[in-house]
Amino acid sequence: MAHLSHRKFSILEAGSPRYVLSRKKAIGKSIYLGVAVSYECEGQIEWACSSYDGTEFESHEDTFISDPSSTGPEQLEKLNNIIIQTVRDFATSHNYRIQGVCIGCDEKTAKIVAADPALKCPIRSMCTRFWFDLDAAPCTYTLRGLSLTEEAASAARKVYDWFTPQFPGSIPRIAVDPETNEVLVDMDGHCHMLDLEHFEQTTDKPTWDKLLQLSEQCKQRKLKIIFFNSTPQGGGVALMRHATIRLMRLLGVDCRWFVAKPNPDVFVITKRKFHNVFQGVTQDEQYRLLQEDKDLWVEWCEQNFSNYWGQGKGVVDTADVIIMDDPQVSAIIPHIRKLNPTARIIYRSHIEIRGDLAGVPGSMQYDLWDFLWSGFISKTDLFISHPVAGFIPPRVPHAKVALMPAATDELDGLNKKMSPSDLEYYRRVFNRCAEDQGSPGISGDRPYVIQIARFDPAKGIPDVIEAYRAFREQLTARGMEDDQQPQLVLCGHGSIDDPDGTVVYEEIIQLLNQPEYRSYSQDMCVVRLPASDQLLCAVLRGSFCALQLSHREGFEVKVTESLAKYKPVIAYRSGGIPLQIEDGKTGILVERGNTKGVADALTHLYTDTAYYQDFINELRTKEQDSKRQQFFTPFQSVNWLYLATELAYKGNDEAVATNQPAVTDIEGTYMGNGEVRQWNAKYVREYWQNSA
Repeated sequence: MAHLSHRKFSILEAGSPRYVLSRKKAIGKSIYLGVAVSYECEGQIEWACSSYDGTEFESHEDTFISDPSSTGPEQLEKLNNIIIQTVRDFATSHNYRIQGVCIGCDEKTAKIVAADPALKCPIRSMCTRFWFDLDAAPCTYTLRGLSLTEEAASAARKVYDWFTPQFPGSIPRIAVDPETNEVLVDMDGHCHMLDLEHFEQTTDKPTWDKLLQLSEQCKQRKLKIIFFNSTPQGGGVALMRHATIRLMRLLGVDCRWFVAKPNPDVFVITKRKFHNVFQGVTQDEQYRLLQEDKDLWVEWCEQNFSNYWGQGKGVVDTADVIIMDDPQVSAIIPHIRKLNPTARIIYRSHIEIRGDLAGVPGSMQYDLWDFLWSGFISKTDLFISHPVAGFIPPRVPHAKVALMPAATDELDGLNKKMSPSDLEYYRRVFNRCAEDQGSPGISGDRPYVIQIARFDPAKGIPDVIEAYRAFREQLTARGMEDDQQPQLVLCGHGSIDDPDGTVVYEEIIQLLNQPEYRSYSQDMCVVRLPASDQLLCAVLRGSFCALQLSHREGFEVKVTESLAKYKPVIAYRSGGIPLQIEDGKTGILVERGNTKGVADALTHLYTDTAYYQDFINELRTKEQDSKRQQFFTPFQSVNWLYLATELAYKGNDEAVATNQPAVTDIEGTYMGNGEVRQWNAKYVREYWQNSA
């Protein structure tokens, strides 16, 4: 049992009128906790907790006296229960929202824990319980102070500094090493949300065994794997890399991630003259790549290489396998080759490249691809593409191609399970964001249809609005009252390397003011959200169904995330999306541009309960859970580790890319338009699954 030493938290009665009112209407006030633990003597643990909101502290101290009949780890688990319950009661009674917590101890206690491995697990368990039970991002730190209360207050200040002190505020600040521009994922490991056992519980045994086997090979051979891309936050590449590094760190694999120093002028080039041109969403000649654009982009890449990753930096010169995530920093490839000739370089293409247009001489796509391929990307050892043959541009030798879809993470803020109180909190946060942007919020008593996507010209947002208008007209024609009809939610994050976000957002707001949409505009929530994964997770979990009406799409992780939350998805038969949805079973595929078809599908789902439930039941089957595993972090990590162990020279000189004849014509596989033909490119998974 625990003996109360002295307590400063004031736990108000649950029926207090002030807090009953605030719980009904107000967003919980963000607070940050510090928890300090100390072994004072055998069988006794002193602990203190301090909350901090940026202006004042509230503290609590307790003494935990263990039961001699139980082991040390068992006693720590009991202590975990007491701490979790105490801070939950405190937060609930005050209508506080715990955004982050720093758990630490002094050096003396740290040595005791380090000397007894059995004591580490309960402390790590406390961290993960804060993440899963209270939706608070947990950090660990070695503390100093004149007293336990002072240490707890210091921890609270530390976690406040590490996080963004605004609602929702539960995302650690993105940390980047100023010397090398390495992304210090999870505050360089101080933020501890997950253990290996959590990943193991969500992964089938053959995949998990292969992951452990390959990670052990990497460690024995001391392989160093690094990723390069342009930005540490915003977009699918960044979210995948955070999850990848988190798992690799738990596995003990030497895997690092580097980003470029941002330059807004360069990002205009890489977004509008690389990304948008490759996708074919613009044919305007003003976006043709000019010589001055090439010069600026190449200079930027070379400066980043020289300043952060070059000779003597311990980055490129010590790496064994290097993965280039898309073209933004691909101009460093020749410099990598010169500095480290034995490094194996993988180029990963994650967007929908219009391979057909890239093969037409004189087109913007042809000239762009000729520039990037001839000078840079051709010097890589492997070309990773989404499993769509039409995405692979001309002149890429088939012997260099392997297929790998994008992935998301089941356990991060985008996908983890959430309590009803968490969902309600994030609904209020969403509505506050909507109000600040002059948009209606989500009603508490009406269903809603959702599309989560960046405000990007390829995402088909005008089609979503038109399909929703037609859907509402169909429901009205059936005699359904307006307040019984679903709302529409359009939302997404921004990205620092995407200058189109604000432009497209403003275009959508103007579109809602058109006469044909004005009568429904108060039921259409259009919001650019702050960088909170849980916020997106919550609004998606609360939806009736999801849309993904992208005109151009490589492989949309939001489709994966929707299906994993058992939300049927209505999507265009566009890009890689048809590979993610089983038409009529897990979602409904409609031809690109057929907004009436989307409206018909929405009406059928909304008015036919049995039809809708069939989708839900299918999405919940073990078969579908098994199929989705290939789109999650552990499976994706097996792909990367397999490639690393097969390609790397170190200790395995024969396992290198083969020099096969350059076959560059695209003869088959899924073409991106519903047509499927055979082709000789294989998924990476086929190699290691077959070898297993």
